[in-house]
Amino acid sequence: MTTLRLLHSWLRANEPGPIALIDQGVEPLVAEKTIPAIMLAGPLAEVPTHEILESLELGATIIYLHGDPGPLTGLMATLAAASIDRVRLGVGAVKPRESFGSDDVPHSRRDLFGLGRSEKPLPDEGMLAPDRERLALKQLLRAEGVDSAALADIPGPGLLLHVSGCTACGVCVKTCPTDALELSHLETGPDRRITTLAMDDGKCVGCGDCIELCPADAFSNDGTLSWQTRLGGRSRRPLETVPTVRCERCKTFFPLRQGGTLCTTCAATRDNPFGVRWPEGVPKPPGARF
Repeated sequence: MTTLRLLHSWLRANEPGPIALIDQGVEPLVAEKTIPAIMLAGPLAEVPTHEILESLELGATIIYLHGDPGPLTGLMATLAAASIDRVRLGVGAVKPRESFGSDDVPHSRRDLFGLGRSEKPLPDEGMLAPDRERLALKQLLRAEGVDSAALADIPGPGLLLHVSGCTACGVCVKTCPTDALELSHLETGPDRRITTLAMDDGKCVGCGDCIELCPADAFSNDGTLSWQTRLGGRSRRPLETVPTVRCERCKTFFPLRQGGTLCTTCAATRDNPFGVRWPEGVPKPPGARF
């Protein structure tokens, strides 16, 4: 990954105006010296989208991309839908007035101690990359006076998920890296309750862990959510409601539709107490006879 984290403090401390990001191996630019250029330590296509947006927030008025932008073309299309023309493909007529490497950015002591011209905080390195992208894009739209409705038709990273056959096991909730999924419970009687699996569409980053790890294969992906949804307010969308009952042996809750008083695991143990059940989809060791 080609990072701009050292560039951010330089942007915060100076008034750069437009800047140019120069890909590795790109021919030297010619013509009039006009803007600062940053010689990237890695491929331009590997620069994280959120770091481009954060660079705009920290003072770069326009960012020229010299080289193969790769996935950054998606960012340019998203901004174009919002009528924001601040990330552009570079042209040979733009030559830097100064240049330095992205991993060798010049800093003064004031820069290093956060005493630059701007009071804007540097990006939080502890945040997940998708959350940084969401925050930076939301701040950019606000600064440009653009409503997120302008991105209603622009696909975002989130998945349009639907669920059928949920067993309320909670595996998806535990594995979701952004806490987009939630199980809630409504007690309806002794050892019985209604469990609802809900999703915060705005938090989904499209990792697909819930689809891959669901033991019941209950998830299906029906497409992508828009950037408007990603940037919008937090709201829980119910995916499935499951009446559940408490297992009389292990005390966990299982779907009432399974019938009986024991969950699947306890029922199998009762029926075959000395048997070994190998998990489905897991390869058996060589020579195993069970």
